[in-house]
Amino acid sequence: MLGIFLLACNAAHCAAVEDENPITRAQTLVDAGRAGEALTLLRPFQPQLEGEPAFDYVFGLAALDSGQTVEAIFALERVVDTVPNHGPARAELARAYLALGETDEAKAEFEKVKEIGDLPPEAKQTIDRYLTGIELFHDRTRFAVRPWMQIGLGFDTNVSGATDEKSLVVPIAPGLPFALAGTTNSSIANLGFGVSVSKPIDSYRGLSAFGSAQLGARMALKEPDFTSRSGTGRAGLMLEKTKHRFSLAADASMVRIDTGGLARGDRQTAGISAEWQHTPTDVDQVSAFFQAAAVRYPEQGIRDVNRSIVGLNYGHAFANVSGTPILYSSAFMGVEDERVDGNADHFGRRIFGTRVGASYQLSERQTMFTAFTYQRSEYEGDDPVFLVRRRDNFFDINFGYRFQLNKHLSLSPTIVYNDNDSNIVTNDYDRFELMVTARFDF
Repeated sequence: MLGIFLLACNAAHCAAVEDENPITRAQTLVDAGRAGEALTLLRPFQPQLEGEPAFDYVFGLAALDSGQTVEAIFALERVVDTVPNHGPARAELARAYLALGETDEAKAEFEKVKEIGDLPPEAKQTIDRYLTGIELFHDRTRFAVRPWMQIGLGFDTNVSGATDEKSLVVPIAPGLPFALAGTTNSSIANLGFGVSVSKPIDSYRGLSAFGSAQLGARMALKEPDFTSRSGTGRAGLMLEKTKHRFSLAADASMVRIDTGGLARGDRQTAGISAEWQHTPTDVDQVSAFFQAAAVRYPEQGIRDVNRSIVGLNYGHAFANVSGTPILYSSAFMGVEDERVDGNADHFGRRIFGTRVGASYQLSERQTMFTAFTYQRSEYEGDDPVFLVRRRDNFFDINFGYRFQLNKHLSLSPTIVYNDNDSNIVTNDYDRFELMVTARFDF
């Protein structure tokens, strides 16, 4: 009984000593939302305890939550100077820098916290939200240039996009069979270079300019006649108001395909696009868009069309679920009006479709993603060879995995399946594409 009594007395003494510890009591007050009282409690001990990481950390918390940001920075800087891997102190220091508007310093500290690792999922999500907010703030307040490059190697089971039929009989010449080359597979290599820029015009009103440019090449190593080169460019204005974002842009693109060693302009597109985006909550986003473009074929002018498309998008992030799954969907419809009257009706079409996708974060550096697209095309006139109106159902499904090796370099293997189900046999095809892509963001 005496032993039990002594043990109980010793435990009570330890609890009393702990209760008398000003650092412990101050931390309890901060946790209870009474940071001002905690700061008042700690000030008398500052001359003798300043420089002790445990004291400086709680003092910095109390000062920060009391609005004494400069004092908080001094205290928290002493902690990280003494204990560089003190993740909580670095996170609070980043928050203090952010409160003073020192966004570059805040970003650097948040990134150091992520490098330390072993963060609870909730803490990592909070830091990611801070970093995203800082990036958005930088986009709105300063000129930004983001160049990138990528290279990919893979295999295409149908590099020409041809039907797998070997022969056919066409209605316009029923007694004359035609031989077809069928599908052709090839290893492929992709190269891409691009840059995006943004420049604030009026930060108070949320007005900024943006632009991007990209050059790419897709090389069919076994079938060089199907090698292509492409270029795209975009420039526009963006207006942000609280949870709304409006953008208007001019777009242009060009694709050139090698044919027997002679490159020709295959398709050129120029037009405008507009988008309204609304973020009603931190995890939901809706948008509507409109696109109008002139699509031209320099070597085959009869195929020229004017395209108009409208659509709606919706996305939701499950922030409270492990892996932060993100789901998004889109629905769109449009028309392509032929420019050549009379004998080119079969190049005009009506388009409608949908797209759904998802991503899941396996870890801080690993993400899985997938998307499914369906598009229905109904052409306006009878095909002059097959004497029927063309109807296409196009399906695209892809799966991918991205590993972020570091801040700049990522590696992504993907698999893509396309199936164009058409009532005209020459347009009926499917293909698989396997690709591993390395991307470097400068």
